[in-house]
Amino acid sequence: MLTAEQKITAIMDGTCEGVTIIDRDMKIIWVNSVAESWLGALNEVKGSYCYSIYRNRNKICKDCPVVKSFRTGKIEKAAEFSCSLKGGKKYFELEASPIRNEKGKAIAVAMVTHDFTRILELEDKFKESSSRFRAIIDGIGDGISIIDEEFNIKRVNKAVLGIFNKSDFSEVLGRKCYQQYYSKNAPCDDCPAQRTFLEGKKSYSKRIWRDGKEKKVFDISTFPIKNGGNVSTVIECFRDMTGMVNLEDQLLHSERLAGVGELAAGIAHELRNPLSIISSSIQLCLKKHDVNEDVKRHLMIIWKNSENANRIISDLLDFAKPSIMSLKPGNINNVLQRVCNLVQSRCAKQSIKLNKKLQKTMPEMILDEKRLESSFINFILNSVDAMPEGGNLLVKAYHDHRQAEIEVSFSDTGKGIPSENLGRIFDPFFTTKAKGTGLGLSIAHNVIVCHKGKIDVQSEINKGTTITIRFPASK
Repeated sequence: MLTAEQKITAIMDGTCEGVTIIDRDMKIIWVNSVAESWLGALNEVKGSYCYSIYRNRNKICKDCPVVKSFRTGKIEKAAEFSCSLKGGKKYFELEASPIRNEKGKAIAVAMVTHDFTRILELEDKFKESSSRFRAIIDGIGDGISIIDEEFNIKRVNKAVLGIFNKSDFSEVLGRKCYQQYYSKNAPCDDCPAQRTFLEGKKSYSKRIWRDGKEKKVFDISTFPIKNGGNVSTVIECFRDMTGMVNLEDQLLHSERLAGVGELAAGIAHELRNPLSIISSSIQLCLKKHDVNEDVKRHLMIIWKNSENANRIISDLLDFAKPSIMSLKPGNINNVLQRVCNLVQSRCAKQSIKLNKKLQKTMPEMILDEKRLESSFINFILNSVDAMPEGGNLLVKAYHDHRQAEIEVSFSDTGKGIPSENLGRIFDPFFTTKAKGTGLGLSIAHNVIVCHKGKIDVQSEINKGTTITIRFPASK
């Protein structure tokens, strides 16, 4: 038969908590086996001050729960604290419970110590793993979004914020993907994530995203994360294909222009000879024959129109087979200054205020000054024609150090370009002017392409048009 003391010792040693009994002098009377594993054998610590053994101090700890328990006669708890013991650094939670004599006086305190060191170590490892995972997905250039079965966004990387023009994670986390990404009130039609949830396999889709004037094209891939055979979450991967699509459009445009150019060159050569004969015959008639004024007037009309037709043919040949560029290092600001000087009087005549905003320290680029001058004048004169009753014209140029590009832009406050015409303005023979040939902008576009430039046109009806050209800066 076990004695009462043996029973209590067995119970104390069977618990997973450390138990230390402390007298009123703050000396250790007894410890159980768990506390011995931290502090040492009972005969080594018995009679020692608890604060010396646990905290390596020479005085009572501030806000000590044992002292409070002696004073109040109640169970007192302590906040988390750390100790450097023989097993290494430990993190404890304390609970001090008074032990009373027959008269009800607290003669000792049982200090129950919970070791949660392992929990903190696991939390630290989890935080480290989480930080490593965050660094990995944030380093991916494609957008990564993790959503649950209710289409709630659980996690995203930084690329997603940039793709959808968000400034902070709080704008998307915990919200519906179709609301935050596409401003819809229900899941998108042909949603690849929805297919992945239903079929349990990866899916793919292409989607066009719009935000005001901005348009992006995405390739979207979705992958399932399963829990017990069911898809619990889906990973969405967004790849921005806008640049590639624009490049394909430019390539198709260039190929189309090349075909038109070859056709135009053939037609131009066939027409030039008859026109030359017509022009020389009229000049001969006017010089050798005495014709009356009425006939002379009609001959002059024919001559004038044949000369106009010959000029159009010259433009056609210049478009189809432009002469070799004379490329050499130069400063784009010099070209823009001359262009502005040339159009100044035309702008003043139409009450158009011409403003220049040119960065002073502009790097050199490889250019043909005369060709670019002609192209820039073409852009400006189109802006002038769009403002018959006056307005503002801004010519800007600056160096984009990050992209190593020189950006030139022409912004007017004219009548704008209808959306249905915006994609055709550089097509040969397309014009909305009564006397236009539709070749000016096509030739200007070819010149910009020969300079490895990229053109972007933004326009809004009755508000104006901005043509932005980006050239590579010379190294």
